[in-house]
Amino acid sequence: MTDGGKRKELKLVKDETAKWRLEGYQRLDDEIVFYRRYVPITKELNSILIQVYDFSSYLMTTILDAKGYNTSTTASAMQVLAFRDIGNKQAIKDAHQALVELGGSPPPLEQVLGIA
Repeated sequence: MTDGGKRKELKLVKDETAKWRLEGYQRLDDEIVFYRRYVPITKELNSILIQVYDFSSYLMTTILDAKGYNTSTTASAMQVLAFRDIGNKQAIKDAHQALVELGGSPPPLEQVLGIA
């Protein structure tokens, strides 16, 4: 949702057969959703940025997986933040909306934002 309360058009992945290669929000279970996007760092790197929103523990995990075309080399980074430490609450709102639209059942957004 946007700050005005209107629903935002989100990129949702509903195709169960091709989830691993598609960008957008994907439901892991009733309370966890993640957003996958490809990030062009250099022409030699095939990088994937994944943000996992866990509405049961109020945590967001960010994972950057960078692989060159030679898959024997890889670099990964991970960061875990409590929802309350995320400066942009819109990201939490969007993830919540996506999870609901994908059939999940996270706690009410007001409760999530009250803790965040």
